[in-house]
Amino acid sequence: MSKSKDLAAKFTQLIDSKNWFSVHDSVVVAVSAGVDSMALLNLMINLPDSCRPNIIVAHVNHQLREQSREEEAYVRDFCKNHQLQLFVKKWPKEVHPKQGMENAARKFRYDFFAAVMKKTNAKFLITAHHGNDQAETVLMKLIRGSFIKHISGIQSSRKFADGYLVRPLLSFSKSNLRKYAKHNHIKWYEDETNHQLDVFRNRIRNRILPMLSNENSQVVEHIDEFSEQLSRMNRQNEYFFYQLMDKLKDDDENLELSRWQQLPHDIQWGVIEYLLVDYLGDNFNEALVQEIIRLLINEKKPQGNVELSNNFYFIKSYKHFSVKKLSQNSTSVLKNQNFVVTLNKWFLTAQKHYFMITDQESDAVTDYNRKSIFYLSDDDFPLVVQNTKNRDKITLKNGGHQTAKRLFINSKVPINDRLQAQTLMTNKSKVLAILGYSESVSTVRKHTKKYVLIIK
Repeated sequence: MSKSKDLAAKFTQLIDSKNWFSVHDSVVVAVSAGVDSMALLNLMINLPDSCRPNIIVAHVNHQLREQSREEEAYVRDFCKNHQLQLFVKKWPKEVHPKQGMENAARKFRYDFFAAVMKKTNAKFLITAHHGNDQAETVLMKLIRGSFIKHISGIQSSRKFADGYLVRPLLSFSKSNLRKYAKHNHIKWYEDETNHQLDVFRNRIRNRILPMLSNENSQVVEHIDEFSEQLSRMNRQNEYFFYQLMDKLKDDDENLELSRWQQLPHDIQWGVIEYLLVDYLGDNFNEALVQEIIRLLINEKKPQGNVELSNNFYFIKSYKHFSVKKLSQNSTSVLKNQNFVVTLNKWFLTAQKHYFMITDQESDAVTDYNRKSIFYLSDDDFPLVVQNTKNRDKITLKNGGHQTAKRLFINSKVPINDRLQAQTLMTNKSKVLAILGYSESVSTVRKHTKKYVLIIK
C-alpha cells in the first residue's frame, strides 16, 4: 500500500473512531485553496459512505493578493465539478486595517464560517490545521513563556458558534499532506506570505522547525504526542481540582480562606489558577497568580482586591475569597449616583434597600430594618445622598466621631459592599447616615423639627 493510501486509510480510521460527527450531519469545510485545505477536502469527499457527512465548503477571498481571485475561481470550479455546496465571501479592501491585519482577517473569516453554519444548520466546522501547525504553536508558547497547561497547543475539537470546531489533521505532518496531494494530482496554491520572516510563526515554520527536523525527522510527531500528553494531564488535573473546589466551599458556596491555607503551596497555586481560568480563560499570567497569593497570605490585610480584566475582581473578604464581576451599570452607580432626597418618598439604594425621610407620623410603617430620628432645621435642606467616602464621619453618643473606614473595618463589611455604600448628608455636608450601616446621633436644637429615616 502506498503512503498516500496509508494516509487516506489512517484518516478514515480516525474519523470512524473519533465520532466527531455522523453521516447524518452537515459539516462546513474551510477551504483556502492551499495544500492543507485541498488535501483535507479531498480526504473528506473520499470517505466511505459509512462515515462521510454532508459536505459544505466555505471560502474567504481576503483580497490581500492578486492571486486571491484565481484561488477563488479554482475553488468554485472544484466544488462545481464535485457537486459540493459552496459559500464564498470577499473581505472588502476598504475595511482592511492598517495594523493587526492577521487578527482582523481571522475574525472576519471565522465570523463568516459561523454564519454559514447557522444558514445551513451545520453543527461542525472542519479546518485543516495539521501537525506542523501544532508543533509551531507549542514552540511559540514555549519561547514566549506560558503556563504549562496552555502549552498543550491546539485542541482537536472544541466548541465553536452553536456547534463544534474539529481539526482532524493534527496527527498528520505538512510533508505527508503535500505528498498525498501530489500523488493524487491535487492542485493547490502557495501563499507567499507564509515565507515572510517578519512574522514570528513564519520564523518558527521556516527556520526553527526545519532545524529541529534535521536533528530528528519525527519531531513533528513527537511534539504532537507531547501536546496530547499535556492535554491528558490537564484533563486529569481539572477532574481533581473540580472535586477539591467543592471541599473548599462552606454551606453558602463561599470559598473558605482557612481551608485553602491548609493546602500545600503547589496546590494553593493550582486552586487560584483553576479559579481564574473559569472567568478569564487563558488571559492571565504567573505574576497575577503571585499577586493574588500574596494578598491571601497577608494576615495584616483581612480585606483586599486584585483587578483582573473585563470588570472582574479577585476579592479577599476576611474568611472568604472569590472572583466577582462589577457590571458597568454598578460602576456608574458607585461613581456618579449623587441625588437630592425628597421628603416622604421612597428611594432605592445601590445595595437594593429602600429608604425614606419623613416628617409625618411613621408608626404605620412596621416592616423596616432600621429607624432613626434626626432634628433638622430649614438650613439643613436639601438632603443629599452621595457615594460614601472613607473620611465620612458619623456622630456618636459621646459627641465623638467615627469614620466610615473605621466603621467598615469594625463591622467587617466586605470590600464589594463598601464600594456600593452611600451616605445621607445635610446641605451643610453633615453626615446623617451611612445608609444601612450606622446613623449619627441627633439632639433637639432650637428651630429644628423632627424627621425620621426609615430603611427597609
